Amino acid sequence: MKTAEIFKQYIWLADIIHRMKRLTLNEINERWMQTDMSGGLPMSRTTFNRHRLAIEEMFDLCIGCKESGRKSYYYIENIDVLENDKLQHWMLDALSIGKLLMENITLKDRIVLEKIPAGKHFLNPIIDAMKQNRKLVLTYRKFGQEEPYTITVEPYAIKVFKQRWYLLAKNYKRSLPTIYALDRVLSLQETDELFEFPEDFSTERFFKDFYGVLCHADEEVERIVIRAYPPLTHYLRTLPLHHSQKELQSTPQYADFEFYLHPTFDFLQELFAQTHEVEVLEPLRLRNSMKEYLLKALKRYE
Repeated sequence: MKTAEIFKQYIWLADIIHRMKRLTLNEINERWMQTDMSGGLPMSRTTFNRHRLAIEEMFDLCIGCKESGRKSYYYIENIDVLENDKLQHWMLDALSIGKLLMENITLKDRIVLEKIPAGKHFLNPIIDAMKQNRKLVLTYRKFGQEEPYTITVEPYAIKVFKQRWYLLAKNYKRSLPTIYALDRVLSLQETDELFEFPEDFSTERFFKDFYGVLCHADEEVERIVIRAYPPLTHYLRTLPLHHSQKELQSTPQYADFEFYLHPTFDFLQELFAQTHEVEVLEPLRLRNSMKEYLLKALKRYE
């Protein structure tokens, strides 16, 4: 059997047990027989156990076994890996969705996906440099600037936000790491020069008080309260804007949400996109700023 086919089986098995919480081998085989991968044959216990070991090695997911009555149930033993490790969860989701789409390639004209702009071809050299703590030389051109510039940076992390890949890197000009959009990188070159990655640096902690990728902490973290009107209220409940989001009160007409973060342009832009369904209540300074922006926008239509 081809390696690619076996890999698909690993993804399928890990995904089905994760989604169904617990299953017996018979229940797994009931679902397995419904796939094209089975070829009409059930998964033997030997194959199943071999796949269990491979999944643990590849994805760090332990498929445990628990006896209940006369049945043996299989489940993800260390589910906290997926709950606490965002990369691990994202990777398994991406692989599972990719497998699902490949199995249903005949529906390609009926499944619409979002396209991420140019820049992803820089991911391999960036990740290689991150693994070896090697500096990179970037030639970069900001939006609105005709002339590009070249700078040496220390790659700390990568992040995807709103269909774009970003590099978080340290350069000699600034005390804090800076964000670079990969679709604005004109060229990238690894160097032989090493840097010392700070042991106490946490990417998650760095972005904790920000929405998006703009992380210029010129101002303190603020308590922000917005009033959302339907249907935005439902969207915010199902997909919070920020981990600090908390619903303060709710009525049939609106709901108030609280945030603690830096009010950067990324966050304000998200509010602007929902201006007909959102109102900033606090702080007053931010409320007045929103009002000024809206008045400027209205003048364009006069």
